[in-house]
Amino acid sequence: MQKIKSQKSRSCVFSYLLYDLIIAVDISLDADTAHPRLEVSEDGKSVKDIGMIRKVPMREKRFDSHLFVLAKEGYTSGRFYWEVNVGKRRNWTLGVAQESVTRKGTVTLSPNNGFWVIGLVDGQEYWAYMDPWTHLAVTGTLQKIGIFLDISTKQLSFYNVHKKTILCICTKADHCSGARKLSGELETHFTRTNFTSVLKFALVT
Repeated sequence: MQKIKSQKSRSCVFSYLLYDLIIAVDISLDADTAHPRLEVSEDGKSVKDIGMIRKVPMREKRFDSHLFVLAKEGYTSGRFYWEVNVGKRRNWTLGVAQESVTRKGTVTLSPNNGFWVIGLVDGQEYWAYMDPWTHLAVTGTLQKIGIFLDISTKQLSFYNVHKKTILCICTKADHCSGARKLSGELETHFTRTNFTSVLKFALVT
């Protein structure tokens, strides 16, 4: 089971590095977007794969082919920080997606398709699903991921919360820069494309 929470105290750890006016957001998963195999908790803070197709209304915004779920909240401006506890899962993918992403049929994770995400495959390899997909050099096992979204500077960053290290700083159309310690200024920014759609937290289980 994966859990999502805001972390106001933890966000202060990063505030010296990032910027002022960071909002620690309280993310809730939208059960109406979840693939029928996914069960979202009543409070919207966790999701699990129950291994069978549930009888749920097949709404237009529900993913039908991949085990995806989006958050209820969406943003078009501002700076936001939240954390996701992935625990000991061997496969997960999380990040940010445009509200307009395709929900039906085959979906390929990439910025061109409205997804900016990282993930773990078979408990062995960490990837940033950018263009092209980029292998992430991670020491140890990630259990809690911090995500910082700054729409004004078009910057999306992923953190190892326990080690207080940057996993990667992603661009919409380019690449994901490598891991490093939290020190100095964040360097890489979205440089080629503006966000024109509502952005939402995305989780693939």
